[in-house]
Amino acid sequence: MEEFFEDSEIFVTGGSGVVGKALIEKLLRSCNVRRIYVLLRPRRQLSAQERLLRLRQATVFHVLAVEKPQELDKIVAVPGDVSLPGLGIDPSMVERMRGVSLVYHCAATVRFDEPLRVALRLNVGGTLEALKFAENLPQLRAFVHVSTFYSNPYLKRVEPKYYSSPMDWRLCLRLIDEVTDDRMLNALTRKLIVGFPNTYTFTKNLAESLVNDFRHRLPLIVYRPSIVLFAVDDPSPGFSPSLMGAMGLFALVGAGILKTVYLGKDIRLDITPQDIGIKSMLCYTKRGSEIYKRGPPEEVPVYLSSSCTHVPHTFTEIAEQMDTLDLWRDVAFGKNLMIPGCHYTDKRWIYQFLVFTKQILPAMIIDLLLRIFGQKPMLMSAVRKAYQTLEVMQPFMFNNYDSPGVTDMESLSKENEGTAFNLDAFNHPDIHGLVIKSCGEMLLSIRTHLLREDPKTLGRSKIILRTKVICYRLFRLFLLYKIILWVWRSYLSQLF
Repeated sequence: MEEFFEDSEIFVTGGSGVVGKALIEKLLRSCNVRRIYVLLRPRRQLSAQERLLRLRQATVFHVLAVEKPQELDKIVAVPGDVSLPGLGIDPSMVERMRGVSLVYHCAATVRFDEPLRVALRLNVGGTLEALKFAENLPQLRAFVHVSTFYSNPYLKRVEPKYYSSPMDWRLCLRLIDEVTDDRMLNALTRKLIVGFPNTYTFTKNLAESLVNDFRHRLPLIVYRPSIVLFAVDDPSPGFSPSLMGAMGLFALVGAGILKTVYLGKDIRLDITPQDIGIKSMLCYTKRGSEIYKRGPPEEVPVYLSSSCTHVPHTFTEIAEQMDTLDLWRDVAFGKNLMIPGCHYTDKRWIYQFLVFTKQILPAMIIDLLLRIFGQKPMLMSAVRKAYQTLEVMQPFMFNNYDSPGVTDMESLSKENEGTAFNLDAFNHPDIHGLVIKSCGEMLLSIRTHLLREDPKTLGRSKIILRTKVICYRLFRLFLLYKIILWVWRSYLSQLF
């Protein structure tokens, strides 16, 4: 593996996202690459160079910054935008990048409720522009398209192979040019994406079809990871990459804001640990490149990363075990409004009742108090976002998808044993224990890396949380006393 990546020039789109940053970190820490070009779109009055400075300060580089800080100098900002022709890259930069031999296309909008026009432009149009750009790279060995395990959600079992798309990607791209009225396009959306729960999975499916059509022109690979969550041990145990998506929900539970989740009791949380996913993708890059040395394949090589074969526990089982072991209190957040913990139910009416009583009402009261004391109200906004996130995730909260798991898991483990690309987690003797241990380390990482709370304050946070628990229990006892007293007095009044 080290030899394959030695002295390579690599181009990454979506380098500021979760997968992109983790990929860059692993390449710099474990492979002696020459240079990594990262496409960065100027935004919020920040230039590409200013965004590069922020990227270098990302928490994912916390080990690299200590062990090999000079490696960060190998990152080169490429001003551009996947939605623009030629990726919006300046011709002088294009010339400078002619030595690129590996391309990782990670750029995409991951919002499930993105308007169809935006999702098509970024996830399909952006992929087309990246492929066209790659055609001008004379030394290209592999182009890796990062898709998703859920790109074919109408299937109950997903295999590591290409599935034809129900619609033509060319027609869909023409559609966003010819139908200029957003209201009309939005009205057509449900008819166009039939069989898909949202525009995200629909457009990722189309992008795979597009990539397959280019398989005779470029050495292409499709990588389908499931939900990318915390790392097992690389760059550090339990490292949590972002507050977006599922990680944000864990953080809200730890902060006592998210108190209930609506999902099926038998639903597995199909995850790809960040480090396992990146190591696997790098291994597949090498394998895919070797396939193309023998000539273009019949279909584009597809590789999966899914935990359904080696993590058999349901999400509810894992969550209840976290509660039983008091992991939330062992890693008490300083930014903690209410007592952490969550109730999981598959009954809609119970969920709605708990949302109102345990989330909306407390949020309204606390926000009112904040207004009274001249502070900016913020809790209701967090509750609303959490509710909306869970609503758009509903199709995945009541459906299990089967698969062969991680493609070539056994051979990858054997080939990379004892190296920087080891996949030891697959061979752990106690997977259940490893999952729970990793969950505890994840919570600690959320506290340290995402909420930026000093580890030295953990003891104080535990004491504060313990005090809150005692006060909460006393309050419940007081309410119970008042209820019993009221019932007793009502009873006596009827007797006399």
